[in-house]
Amino acid sequence: MSLASLIPTSGEFCVLRAQVVDSLLACRDGDSALLYLYLVRQGQSFDERAAMRDLNMTRDQYDRAVHTLTSLHLVTTPAEAAQNPVKTSSAPPRYTAAEMRARREGDHRFASVCQTAEIVLGRTLTEGQLRTLMNAYEHLGLPADVLIDLLTYLHREKGTVSRRDIEEQAYLWADMGIFTAEAAAEFLSRREAEKPLLGDMLRVLDMAGRDPAPDEYRYLSGFIRQGFDAEAVSLAKERMYTRLGKFSWKYLAGIMESWHKKGLHTAAEITAVEPNLRQPKPASVPAAAAPKPPATSDGNLADWERDWLEEFHAMTRKEGNSNGI
Repeated sequence: MSLASLIPTSGEFCVLRAQVVDSLLACRDGDSALLYLYLVRQGQSFDERAAMRDLNMTRDQYDRAVHTLTSLHLVTTPAEAAQNPVKTSSAPPRYTAAEMRARREGDHRFASVCQTAEIVLGRTLTEGQLRTLMNAYEHLGLPADVLIDLLTYLHREKGTVSRRDIEEQAYLWADMGIFTAEAAAEFLSRREAEKPLLGDMLRVLDMAGRDPAPDEYRYLSGFIRQGFDAEAVSLAKERMYTRLGKFSWKYLAGIMESWHKKGLHTAAEITAVEPNLRQPKPASVPAAAAPKPPATSDGNLADWERDWLEEFHAMTRKEGNSNGI
């Protein structure tokens, strides 16, 4: 969720309302209180990746704290946040060759990362590869031991590792709040346990035979942690194509979230409540990839679906007009 500035801050003082302090004390949640203080202090310069790094929070800890603050009405609602987006992370600096060489020679921790990378890549680092490591270490703030775990993981999983692999995983780990060796170990253990079910979900989504991209992994891992299986994802895909007529991770996640809130996580539970959805094919058999035409009317649409579809159709009409259609 995007979080907006709470109280303008400047100079030496940050002011909290007594009602806000009472709410934070009453919830008895240290992560939520700490995140709120960080939000107040950062104001419009707040960035969630930096917050997780500075507060030593994983993505799960951060999301729980956001949920608590939202429930207490201490931060913006999703609708308000959409109108007041938080400043996104700035582009990484363009490090010069001299800067990167000086960092490698003068920082033994970064030198260890570079040595590990050369073992993993099987060659002396190019300037581009060194810049990717520098970005992960300096700009994203991933510590040396975490970066070494990341490189070792990629080498174990892929064998042949590319610069792009390192870059994608570095951003994924930073977005997941993996800034300690303990968080890295927990993440890698969870990812190993998720492998079989993740593969089944990729098959029913017609994405078998490749690794999920970082954004795709975030969605799929979230479905697994919510307790869904591949058959439930297949049902959600069917409903998505029926309603929307195209693939959208955002819409798919909305369907899964609506079922999760109702306590529905298996195909049997879902079809019992929504009998219009047919039982999916087994996860080992790829479902048909052809999109279905979107439904023109349905009295069973959830509020979020109706709003999302209206927004989607308005965007489609706008794009059509701009193209002279």
